[in-house]
Amino acid sequence: MWLLLICPLFVQAQSFTYPKEIRGYKVERTVLELKESKTQDDLIRLGDPQSVSMSSLGITLEIPIVVFPVKQKGKVEFLVFEKMIVNGTSVKIDEYHRAFDLPNKNPLTLREPLKFSVYLPNAILAAMGELRNSRKKWVISGRVFVFGRFKKSIFSFKRCIPIELDLTIQNPLRK
Repeated sequence: MWLLLICPLFVQAQSFTYPKEIRGYKVERTVLELKESKTQDDLIRLGDPQSVSMSSLGITLEIPIVVFPVKQKGKVEFLVFEKMIVNGTSVKIDEYHRAFDLPNKNPLTLREPLKFSVYLPNAILAAMGELRNSRKKWVISGRVFVFGRFKKSIFSFKRCIPIELDLTIQNPLRK
């Protein structure tokens, strides 16, 4: 009987709660429905890095992003990334401030790539780990907030949609 009383509290404590509003956009937990596709299950896919640069501050990767067709209509105004982790290493991804319409028929490769930054201390630890145990694929996790205007029926609403990411890409350092 105690188990029945404790379980709902345990599940509730594990789920992430979002604020009601972020930057003037109402947060709406919804699922963007993909158009039927036999080869694609993800909403977004990261491409191969276009450039890798190193400086005294760390490493920067520019990685293209592809958005797959969805059933909903709308215009994304910008993307904000939070708590991004690549292979256990914390990374910073610059906010993406280039508006685009949600694709409804074909995948859309965004005009400009995402910029991933790994600061020097984390970059050194990640590089040592890569030298000792280089992986063919990297796991990327975190959260992206999609800010925009989305349509429901004939109405358009200003919303922020949080999406939890759990992606795998080819190791860009193995090329």
